[in-house]
Amino acid sequence: MTTTPLRYAVDITPDDVEALTDWLVDRLIHRSSVDVDTEEYRTNAALRYLVPTFAGSLSHWLGDEAVERAQTDSEAGLHRIQQIRKTWNLLAEAAYPWRGSDGFDTERWHTVRFYDAEDEERLRQYEEKEKAAAAETTAFVSEYRIPGPRREGRNIGEFVVARDPEVSDRWAVFEGSTQARHWDGTSWRHARFTGTSPYLFGRATALALAHQHADRGVADEESSR
Repeated sequence: MTTTPLRYAVDITPDDVEALTDWLVDRLIHRSSVDVDTEEYRTNAALRYLVPTFAGSLSHWLGDEAVERAQTDSEAGLHRIQQIRKTWNLLAEAAYPWRGSDGFDTERWHTVRFYDAEDEERLRQYEEKEKAAAAETTAFVSEYRIPGPRREGRNIGEFVVARDPEVSDRWAVFEGSTQARHWDGTSWRHARFTGTSPYLFGRATALALAHQHADRGVADEESSR
């Protein structure tokens, strides 16, 4: 007999609840066979109380009265499926230590994440939207700041790699946050004096040059000692 895998909370049936509850109860130790005031006794007693409690709650939410009310009241319907998922997951978690044992139905006796297929699709769309927003934010990074050389335990200045606001693939390397001087490939230049654009490099090249200048400052400091 092939078991249909359980995927959503809406697919949980009274038969699922009964089968899992009976399976668990059959494996709980009878109180008279366990010494009182032991951890084994307390653990066993807790499960013998919780398992029927979970089962009773599920029986209520899967019952005809709760189903009928859910069909005419959307708020009641949402509350019902929330309670079914939450309580079923608690029951399945109680059974988890027996997973892999003979007779354990791994296809159905497990927790569920979604109420139904529509709930899963909503989450998928949300995650895609968040991923797209994150990608868009990353794509529009316009400035990197690379700390300058360290002297006496602190950074001296910084190098700024900034993108041309009009040409997305052109970048400049500036000395300091004021961006007064830029690196033209051979020397530091004042763009306002030369009248030339400071955006001369691709992003990777500009970043490499900025790091090179930061490292060179450290090397120059060490060599002067």
